[in-house]
Amino acid sequence: MERLTDALLRRLDGRDLAHRHGESMRLSTVDADGWPHGAELSEGEVLAVDAATVNLCTWPGSGTAANLRRSGQATLAIAEAGALWELRLRVQERPAPPGAPALAYFRGSVESVREHRAKYAEVTAGPRYRLHDADAVLPRWEAQVAALRMLA
Repeated sequence: MERLTDALLRRLDGRDLAHRHGESMRLSTVDADGWPHGAELSEGEVLAVDAATVNLCTWPGSGTAANLRRSGQATLAIAEAGALWELRLRVQERPAPPGAPALAYFRGSVESVREHRAKYAEVTAGPRYRLHDADAVLPRWEAQVAALRMLA
């Protein structure tokens, strides 16, 4: 499968962040030494543009940003619809849209979508988190998602 499912498109549509936060997605890259590098991304850092394109943003000086710039590859793992989904992405950095938060922005082409589902159990959630100050975080996420929508 090389396209996002309808359930994944809904999960990554960037809408209603105030009611959808709390479950992170794991972005995996490979560092310069060849070791796996993981980062937890929120709903405010990932946007499905369509079934074949996923935009991401992250801190510009982070190891994740450096790995994405160097390799152009990432895997995004998402718990959704009773399964663990693995999206392989080919990414390219894009300029930040005018007025966007000072982050590194990447456009990802979906190379493959893999569904991991056990016959004897269902995945009910991914890593969970609680925001310390949602009133401070949610406006930033809204601005980030708006910027992700504007990537060329």
